[in-house]
Amino acid sequence: MSTKSKDLWAATLSGLIVGGFLSAVLSITDLQFSTVIGAVVGGIVAAYVLYGRVGQAAAAGALAGILNAPFFLGVSQIFLIFEVIPIPNTPTPPLSQLQEAVIFILLTNLVAGAFGGALGGTIRHRGAEAVIPQPILQPGTGVAQVKYCVQCGAQLQGGELICPHCNARQPQ
Repeated sequence: MSTKSKDLWAATLSGLIVGGFLSAVLSITDLQFSTVIGAVVGGIVAAYVLYGRVGQAAAAGALAGILNAPFFLGVSQIFLIFEVIPIPNTPTPPLSQLQEAVIFILLTNLVAGAFGGALGGTIRHRGAEAVIPQPILQPGTGVAQVKYCVQCGAQLQGGELICPHCNARQPQ
């Protein structure tokens, strides 16, 4: 498994845990769109942990968002079992309506997570892209060759092949 895919899964898992727990806690208050809110926040967390480009952050957010639904359902069931939230006394809808609702929730969470990831990736990289690299002057030698990370823009020392700030592999 490459470093990039490990980073993607670590970011997705972070977003999933934060978004899933947030969704479950918000559901205690009977908030109607608790899973969508959890998916957006999970996408932002995934983007923050990944520190990748906006497309990568949106992919991590989308994964965190869609995985948020089963995680939320599991945590909600635990809350019901331990009576943290009351058991509703409403009749169960037909199976076809439940299936439609699950598909709608999954698609909504996918889009919400991708939106959160893209938003988080944009915010996280806005500062790094605005930095204009300044050359370092060596005494008596003029302008030195300075390298910057292709992903986050951090200044690299010597011939570093991996950025110490974002772990991105650098071209040689």
